[in-house]
Amino acid sequence: MKVAGVLLAGGLSRRMGGGDKALKPLGGETILARVIARVRPQVSALCLNANGDPARFAEFGLPVVPDSVEGFAGPLAGILAGLDWAAAAAPECSHVASFATDAPFLPEDLVEKLVRAVESEDADMACAASGGREHPVFGLWPVRLREDLRRALADEQVRKVDVWTARYRRAVAHWPDRPVDPFFNANEPADLAEAERLLATPTVYRDRMMVGIVVERRKLSNPWQDEEWLPVAVLPGTPPQPPGSVLVEEPRLTRYFAGTLPIELFRKETASYKYNLEIGEPRVYVALRRDEAGPLPWRPLLATVAPDEAQAAMEGGEDIVDGVPMPDAVRRWVESFVAAHHVEEPFQKRKRR
Repeated sequence: MKVAGVLLAGGLSRRMGGGDKALKPLGGETILARVIARVRPQVSALCLNANGDPARFAEFGLPVVPDSVEGFAGPLAGILAGLDWAAAAAPECSHVASFATDAPFLPEDLVEKLVRAVESEDADMACAASGGREHPVFGLWPVRLREDLRRALADEQVRKVDVWTARYRRAVAHWPDRPVDPFFNANEPADLAEAERLLATPTVYRDRMMVGIVVERRKLSNPWQDEEWLPVAVLPGTPPQPPGSVLVEEPRLTRYFAGTLPIELFRKETASYKYNLEIGEPRVYVALRRDEAGPLPWRPLLATVAPDEAQAAMEGGEDIVDGVPMPDAVRRWVESFVAAHHVEEPFQKRKRR
């Protein structure tokens, strides 16, 4: 899938006091410059959606496309502008990814995960989510629906993104919201101050390690259940097999390659990793989620080496969560991270008052 990108900067920025909040300085450069640096490597072509004089964005060297719907019709108008631009300027791109220009920490794997969500769920479009909250302006949109969107905006006066997307099959790609929400956005002056503070904070996570997920289907002699699915192994790196490939086939069990996921290590979570390393056989905890549209009925959702994160994933009750043996390469990586970043907190004896 080839993907073009549109940076949405067509709003009025009322809460920031007007003007272009994307041009506000942050850590020695503009928010927009930071966003472009994260977005440009993810897409095949990129444009900027903005209204008014395009010359104010000349330094960025991007084509500037205004809304085709009058009256500041919101992010849907910017998305339509991006779809129209891609159809004319980047016809090889079947989809357009949209990005808010007030989010300086947006994920560097945003497009990759949105594409994966669309393909795995056979969806029309996808949006991002973090911390249980969806972010519809960070989305992946098929160019083929641009006339449908134009009619919704012009003839039906649709303005809310979720009202329009409810008509289609939409996937959601999830990111953790700690230690920093990657979709943090600077809407008002206080948010800019918080963004400056976050920039001054030392790097909170190490480069992720990709692992392949192996799952097993076991046949059961059970009148109420024919089979069960479980994660059974992780493979460091990105194995070449496509998801759904059969790895082992025996009379009563079959093992499949289910896909790849990142394991991320956070500086503030080293106590949890250390506990995992010291309680016998270290584990990688894998969560699977039901997916009737994918190559397998269960798709990989989460891979973590933090036992408390695995416990939180079990609370919903609908996902399959289990620990698998931690490969030596992953164990050495985790041990190195803990050795570099873990700080023992002194024991504080409670005093009776």
